[in-house]
Amino acid sequence: MNLATLIACATCRDALTADQHDDTIIYRHAVTESDHQPRPVNASLLKSVRNACHTCTGAPPVWNYHTSRLQIGTSIDGPIETYNEQWHVCLRCAQFIEADDSDGLTARCAGRMRWHPDSPDYAVLRLLHRGIVLSRNERTLLTTTPWPPARLTAEMLPKIRDRLTGLLRGPANLPTPINNTDQRQALAARLDLIPMYWINHEYTAQVQALTANQPTAWINDELAPSEAGLLVWPEPVGHSSQLAAVSWTPQADGWHFIGYRSVGAGAGVDQDLMQSVRHEIGWLVPIHAEYIARGTGIDGDHPLGPLATTWLFIHQRMTETVAAKPDKSTAKAYARAKRPAPDIRVVQIQPRSAEPARHAEPAAGRTRAKPTHRFWVSGHERNQAYGPGRSLRQKIEIQPFLKGDEDLPIKLSTTVRILGRRTDDDRTPGTSSE
Repeated sequence: MNLATLIACATCRDALTADQHDDTIIYRHAVTESDHQPRPVNASLLKSVRNACHTCTGAPPVWNYHTSRLQIGTSIDGPIETYNEQWHVCLRCAQFIEADDSDGLTARCAGRMRWHPDSPDYAVLRLLHRGIVLSRNERTLLTTTPWPPARLTAEMLPKIRDRLTGLLRGPANLPTPINNTDQRQALAARLDLIPMYWINHEYTAQVQALTANQPTAWINDELAPSEAGLLVWPEPVGHSSQLAAVSWTPQADGWHFIGYRSVGAGAGVDQDLMQSVRHEIGWLVPIHAEYIARGTGIDGDHPLGPLATTWLFIHQRMTETVAAKPDKSTAKAYARAKRPAPDIRVVQIQPRSAEPARHAEPAAGRTRAKPTHRFWVSGHERNQAYGPGRSLRQKIEIQPFLKGDEDLPIKLSTTVRILGRRTDDDRTPGTSSE
């Protein structure tokens, strides 16, 4: 399920708030009801969308505050204005709310709108902000915020994981599909122990280039580099260039996958707020959640296509995995907390041989041209011989792979079929290919 789809009104192009009751989602206009009914559509279908903080109308919103329904009347006999119970708030305004500083929030927002403290509008705004601060009961992390990507390194992985598990264990709500308290606690406990994979830059570039044309791969135990894990790319990948990391944890007959975008500085966020961002949110925000059963096919168009491509490279032994040590401060912190040392694995393209691969001379009279590129080979089923005298047959699945000598460039558009298999004996249990 996509957790990062911004929904807007097709009529006014304002981002909408959402109330979920069981399986029903009700979209509403922000702050107060509009003069027209919401027409919810994917915001990507609109030319432009207004999606700003509901209090200061400036920076992009990060938190959704849930409050009581607020009503304000400007006079005894005057009309009463009714406000909604959800407020999308930017980081700066959220700091005032968390500090219970409604006057500071009003001063900030009125200053942006150039309202004088003695004006009637300022007085109404002050009442409204006081109501938001006093009646708030919970807040939800917005996963639609267009964060610029962060630079993620292998040395950062323990901190990245610890902030992610802190977010899961913390009081802030997450999108409904991953907000169950027991599931969040179980996921955090599992993430504390999983291996972490960092993909180097060369490998990431090839994944990004090849994912679009990747044939269907079957997600199974043989393809996964470990039973559970957290895999991070240094730059975002995928057709939308948003996917920065994926975690997978086993469930009944399959895995629970969560894809994340990275949180970098910028996007209207002042630099002095980044320390607060790292403490409250961390480096990763969930944007995709999905249960995938064993044997499910995933191609390059799937939101988790880059993960499947990465796993295929590891499966084909195009990469090597080397252990990485955490920095000294992280190692000492883990030792003080009596935690096992973090398992960090750097996955990189295997170094090419110094000498180019030798191609066999063609037989006399043979006219077939030598391959000049490497190319994707589609996955398929194969009858494999086994048993006494190899007289029996069993169907096995052949995962897609890149065919051709390692010194050849990769061709991105051609897909052919060919037989071939990597045996189970080639894998060391619990690790990726060495």
